[in-house]
Amino acid sequence: MTEDLLCATVSVRGVILDTRGRVLIVKRATDHEWELPGGRLSRDEPPQQGLHREVREETALSVEIEDVVKANSWVNTAGDGRFAVHYRCYTKTQTVELSPEHVDSAWILPERTTEQLCEPQAAAVMAATTTEANTDSSSGSSVAQD
Repeated sequence: MTEDLLCATVSVRGVILDTRGRVLIVKRATDHEWELPGGRLSRDEPPQQGLHREVREETALSVEIEDVVKANSWVNTAGDGRFAVHYRCYTKTQTVELSPEHVDSAWILPERTTEQLCEPQAAAVMAATTTEANTDSSSGSSVAQD
């Protein structure tokens, strides 16, 4: 592991599934790219607590967090190390109230996420929605915003 990734910023993301098996995606205000809800952990914040906070802040949803389904690491365009952990989550509510960080949201079928999300996030959706969730971490060199 490179020294950059040892000091990486850690993000948590939710693969949020509704009662119909659809996945929530949100569109960033900064670049209009789609992503899974979530964000950076605060210093010393437990991952699940941080994910609950981020999901509430970004969508106003309350979620039940289950298993880790995927993790990935990368170095962003500024040369900073990043590490993301993706969790399978469930909600009974489909009404989303977006924060100013996002301009749109959509509930889509898991198989459509490959058309909307970057590869690491789409892979997390696939891992979360298959019967045997893949908990292996993978690293990639893709650039993602967090």
